[in-house]
Parts: sequence; structure tokens; C-alpha cells
Amino acid sequence: MIQPGSRGDDASPYAAVMQIALAYRRSSVLCAAARLGVADALGDEIRDLDFLAKACQADADALYRLLRTLASMGITEETAPKQFRLTPIGGPLRKDAPRSAWSWVILGDIIGDSYTWLTECVSIRQTSLRSP
Repeated sequence: MIQPGSRGDDASPYAAVMQIALAYRRSSVLCAAARLGVADALGDEIRDLDFLAKACQADADALYRLLRTLASMGITEETAPKQFRLTPIGGPLRKDAPRSAWSWVILGDIIGDSYTWLTECVSIRQTSLRSP
């Protein structure tokens, strides 16, 4: 995503760095959806938010924001206000999919936790580089 007002000559490197920086956030959204079972709750149907919140044992307002974020990523589609379906891209998040990616998405999140203190592991400073 290129920010308004950025210089044209650095737009491509800026966009590349921003895409890399945001990848962690996108994978975190994907993992939350996998852990909640959003794809399994959607199945092959169009489902309303209330159904999904109950099926996923989630707060409806928070789940709505998650579903809209997933829609911006192409995983779900909001077919009508607060009505969602799983897209073909989101299909592998289903546990019963022929080539399910569910376990890999969850594993990626678990492995990602090991990077929490990477800065401190690499740094030679004695004080923590993290904010309190």
C-alpha cells in the first residue's frame, strides 16, 4: 500500500517493505479465523453474523470486524450486510478440505511466537529494547 504524498521514486521499495511489514498482521488474522473455526462454520453456505458468532463462540461485533478483514484479504465475501460466504481462496481453511491448510496456519502462529524476543536475542545491549 503506497501512502499518499510518498515520493514516486521510492514508491516501489516503500510498497514492498509495507507489504512485508503487514504480512504478520494478515497471518495473525488468518490464524484467528482458523482457531475460531470460521471456515468450518461457513462451509458451503452464506451465513449471517449471528449464526457465525454462535457457531464460533465469538463476540458478534468483534467477529464482524474479523470477517470484514478476511473479506479484504479475499478469504470471505460479504454478500449482503452481515451475510458472509467462504471464497475459494478461503476453502483450504476448512478442516475437512481435501488439502486443508488449517494445521499449517495454526503451526505458523505457534512458530511465530518464537520470534517475540528476536530483537533481544540479537542485540548486544544490556537493557530491553521493548517498551514496558
